[in-house]
Amino acid sequence: MSRAFLSLLFVSGLWAQSSGNPFDKAPPEVDAALRERIGKFYQAHVDKKPRLAEPYVAEDTKDFFYETNKPPYLAFEIDRIVYSENFTKANAIVKCKMYVPMPGFTEPIMVPTPSTWKVENGQWFWYVDTKHGKETPFGRMKAAEGTPPGGGGGIPIMGSQADFQALWSQSVKADKSAVQLSATEDSSEEVTIASKMPGSVTLRLDYVKTPGFEATLDRAELKTGEQAKVRLRSQPKGKPAPMTAQVRVVIEPMNQTIPITVTIQ
Repeated sequence: MSRAFLSLLFVSGLWAQSSGNPFDKAPPEVDAALRERIGKFYQAHVDKKPRLAEPYVAEDTKDFFYETNKPPYLAFEIDRIVYSENFTKANAIVKCKMYVPMPGFTEPIMVPTPSTWKVENGQWFWYVDTKHGKETPFGRMKAAEGTPPGGGGGIPIMGSQADFQALWSQSVKADKSAVQLSATEDSSEEVTIASKMPGSVTLRLDYVKTPGFEATLDRAELKTGEQAKVRLRSQPKGKPAPMTAQVRVVIEPMNQTIPITVTIQ
């Protein structure tokens, strides 16, 4: 699986949360027709017979389809469809069960995967607009090198390895990086850790144990869209001197670290 495709996987979890009008409901026959086409397209990938998916690919996307690495899906389920342009275009989120080639992901997970569909000659077709860079929560994804300006073809890729690493750092975030506690009386603060990663991650705290200071975590595992609370508490004993503590939230399997600076004065 290409690095480009993996980058898109982690973006897809955020793309899946994009807003749509829940009251803009498609006519039952339109919705049924699209779901049938989506099902046959993805089932061909599950069966490892991508040629059977070709009839569901738009003409302007066929070159892209031929050149793109085909992800080895194990199963799928249609999660959400948002229609637009008078029900002639649609964004679908399909949860695909697959192995993610990253350390720590030993079991297949359901990955929310975005796909776009449009009506041509009365039928729904999967398509990808490769003419422009794709906007993501992490910036604009650039067309692959060698792609003619304004032309199709080529797989959208992140601009650099640094962009790819940014996917990790922005998929699990803290709402603050520093807190202040009292050195003279009991006090506490909370830091919220939120995950937008596909699948689940585990959390643990790493800090130097100091009398009168404690850091605790209310949960050790987060799934997509969930949050954990880090509670930082000062319970002064005797005549403590002002101090600064560093608490690290370690996220596995990415081995990502979120530092929290605690000032006690």
